[in-house]
Amino acid sequence: MRQMQAGPAIPFLGVFALVASSALAGCREDRAGGQPEAAEAQSADSSPAAMEASPQRMAEAARNFLAALSPQQRAAAEFPFDADAERTRWSNLPASMVERSGARLGDLGDEQRRKLHELLRASTSSQGYQKIAGVIRLDEVLHEEASAAVASGERRLPERLLESWTSANYWVAFFGRPGDSAWGWMINGHHMAASFTVVDDRIAFTPLFLGAEPHEIERGLEAGWRVLANEGDRGWRLLQALDDAQRAVAVLGDDIPRDVLTGPGRKGSLSEFSGISASALTEAQRGLLWELVEEFAANADHGAADAQLARIGEDGLDALHFAWIGPTDDRTARYYYRVHGPSVLIEYIVEEGVGGNPANHVHSIIRDPGNDYGEDWLGKHYEEHHERR
Repeated sequence: MRQMQAGPAIPFLGVFALVASSALAGCREDRAGGQPEAAEAQSADSSPAAMEASPQRMAEAARNFLAALSPQQRAAAEFPFDADAERTRWSNLPASMVERSGARLGDLGDEQRRKLHELLRASTSSQGYQKIAGVIRLDEVLHEEASAAVASGERRLPERLLESWTSANYWVAFFGRPGDSAWGWMINGHHMAASFTVVDDRIAFTPLFLGAEPHEIERGLEAGWRVLANEGDRGWRLLQALDDAQRAVAVLGDDIPRDVLTGPGRKGSLSEFSGISASALTEAQRGLLWELVEEFAANADHGAADAQLARIGEDGLDALHFAWIGPTDDRTARYYYRVHGPSVLIEYIVEEGVGGNPANHVHSIIRDPGNDYGEDWLGKHYEEHHERR
């Protein structure tokens, strides 16, 4: 019986060049300062063989990790692929608030943890791997900083919450058998939920939730380190590139939400587009918008990321909308933005933290409104399950 317990940007001229609209191709050409290279620029990454390599590497790494587990750990980590309630149940809350399923990172041995990191690297790009590993590391930093704030009398926090902030409290679960025509895996804990679904030779990597507290470490040898280094900067750069008339459309007001609007259990909560359409942007601004999309999509391994960018490109760049909530002239304040189109939904928000700088805490998410958990490929609609306690 299972126990329940609490890089580089993706090359544009790969598969995306085959499907992008002329306007989007033009914006990228403008960024590059020249014309796209022809056939040689359509790299081998766009070939069917290369596209298949990602799920093959992931399946092999998953089998190696599972083989390293004890029988009890495997029993906790493995679920049937059609265990939909478990496959769509995740949270960004601390372990003291929400129980998770799977094998707990803190209960693994060193060799098992090395196998897990091999699986992470097989499933993500170098930047995605560093972000996920960094989010896990940040829970130790948060514990240290929050404990110091409590000890000094600056904050009052429950001991149970303090102790739940640890890199040990992340859980790994598998759905179906790695290498089958349909299988998946997920790693979930405070500020991170990474879900990967394989359907034949395709990988869905949404939803992917990443958060960071502190957003930037302010003291010690790691002062200045950010796990999510560019997400906020790219959104801010796009906002600053808008003229007054464009901002009047893009900025939805100053009533900043408490969190991302499509977090756990709220998969379909944003059904309408708002903000400014890419059709109202200049070529340079369209380039900035696409860089922002790439920042989020490029966390996946290159084959999966290229395929997602191609899916977005098939909709056309004009299908994307950019919206902002909050101040437009203060980088240190709380703010929120999103990019929304038929095949992508990105949200980013600056949150209030537990101590120190009240805006040194961020949440982000990327979803595919039509293919989260591979539902489009599987021909199945998933209700997202989430327990809030």
